[in-house]
Amino acid sequence: MALKWKVSHPERLIVAVSKYEVTAADVLFCAEEFFRAGLNDYRKLFDLSPVDIRSIGLRLAAAAHGKRFGPIAIVVASDAIAGSAAVLQRAVTDREVQIFRDRYVARVWLDVTAPAVQILEAAAK
Repeated sequence: MALKWKVSHPERLIVAVSKYEVTAADVLFCAEEFFRAGLNDYRKLFDLSPVDIRSIGLRLAAAAHGKRFGPIAIVVASDAIAGSAAVLQRAVTDREVQIFRDRYVARVWLDVTAPAVQILEAAAK
């Protein structure tokens, strides 16, 4: 498995980290597992190794159509990958997605954009 993830229910947060090159299928597998577990509303932080970000963006947009999701922070390994991430951000226009080069900065963005208590309150509605 290219991605391993941990779930923090108190923080309403999923952190997924790649060990190897990640494919769109890997990310979609994760998204499906999150959906089955009822974690769509949770904030997500993906720390990805070399990845085809364009393919992931297009596939996620198609798979997510009509489903509710929490914000997504994606940490990538290079400026080249970060530069191509605009495709991903355009593809998933119905939710907040940001690309980062630093995991700490990504986590701060998630905490400011969608604090855990806000996600919990939204899920209760």
